[in-house]
Amino acid sequence: MKKTIAAAVAVTTALALAACGGDTKASSSDGGLTGEPVVLGVQSLDTGPVAYPQNTYGAKAAEWYINNKLGGIGGRPVKLDICSGDGTPETGVKCANDFVAADVPVVFDAYDGTSMGAMTPILKSAGIPIVGTLAGQAVAEGAQYPAAFYFSGPLETSALGMVKILSRLGKKKASLAVTDAPSSHGYVDDLVKPMGQKLGIAVDGVYVKVDNINFQVVAATEMSSKPDVAGVIALPEDGCTGLIRALRQSGYGGTVFAGSCSQFIDELGEEAAGAIVQPRLWVPASREHAPAEVQKQLDEFEEAMEAVDYEKEQSARSLYSFAGLINLAKVVQGVKGEITNKSVSAAMQQVKDFQTYLGPKVTCDGKQWPGRPGACSDQGIFFEVQKDGSLKPIDGRGYIDLEPEAVS
Repeated sequence: MKKTIAAAVAVTTALALAACGGDTKASSSDGGLTGEPVVLGVQSLDTGPVAYPQNTYGAKAAEWYINNKLGGIGGRPVKLDICSGDGTPETGVKCANDFVAADVPVVFDAYDGTSMGAMTPILKSAGIPIVGTLAGQAVAEGAQYPAAFYFSGPLETSALGMVKILSRLGKKKASLAVTDAPSSHGYVDDLVKPMGQKLGIAVDGVYVKVDNINFQVVAATEMSSKPDVAGVIALPEDGCTGLIRALRQSGYGGTVFAGSCSQFIDELGEEAAGAIVQPRLWVPASREHAPAEVQKQLDEFEEAMEAVDYEKEQSARSLYSFAGLINLAKVVQGVKGEITNKSVSAAMQQVKDFQTYLGPKVTCDGKQWPGRPGACSDQGIFFEVQKDGSLKPIDGRGYIDLEPEAVS
């Protein structure tokens, strides 16, 4: 496990460039703010064999944006205490204990689907709230209220959303790849398949070791069952691109489902057209089909990613961290008095009809999704890849109600 203070990295880089006579492209991550920093814990799966470093890239961009554009929190700079998950529960336990020892007021879950389950009881016992855009495991959002708050809904949002949109498109059979991990088996067997059965679509999971993928073999495995939908439930970005390319090269002509992947669109060009994607938020490729306020926010995301030198990493995962931390900062800005775990939890419990950044309006009262008190939303958004590479919402309204009661 490694722990980093994102601001220190940015400042060190800036000093090094200055010493060499270079210019930084933007102001430092602290935005020139003074005073004692507000330290926010961040848990990110950015090392190990199933790493998603984009989670951390987006978090660093959010730190820059909060300090340089929002004025920090109460005029104080925000500093991120990032603990790197590596795919093991043991690392999660150590990260949780470190956050407790550091007395952070909140831990932001940067979509770490392997560590948060082990971390939840430790953080809950210490009274430290967990906040995120979405969860990779159902442990935190299923814990007794008010242990956790997820702005875009629970883990089931992805499962129900996927089968609902495919059923709505008239599909009956899907064969989809997913990272081979215990949590993935539980997700497919306990959520995706039962929900699919209730909506009339059979879903088979193809489990993949992401450190050594033979894309042609995976594509052939998916196609062997003659599905009318093939593709991805969840893989790293390069895995999505490789598999979708292999499906197209193998002559697959059915619908491709790509989960929340996005980088394959630029890399595959017109071969990506027609694919269905299910990010939790409006993403950069949807800009031309988005409302004006969303377009403005996507431009801000691009600016922030460029400011921290990750302009080529504008994926859904980096966006989840970016938007979620901005939402969290805006909520914490409303805290009167000292910023502690208790005051942050109280502020999150008061969130009602809050317009999230690049997402839906949310209410964090513990009642938005049956059995998932940590969920703040019961809506989802879905896009189809166009020939020009843009993403157009399948429903003209953007977000739609998923009606979880129908399959609970």
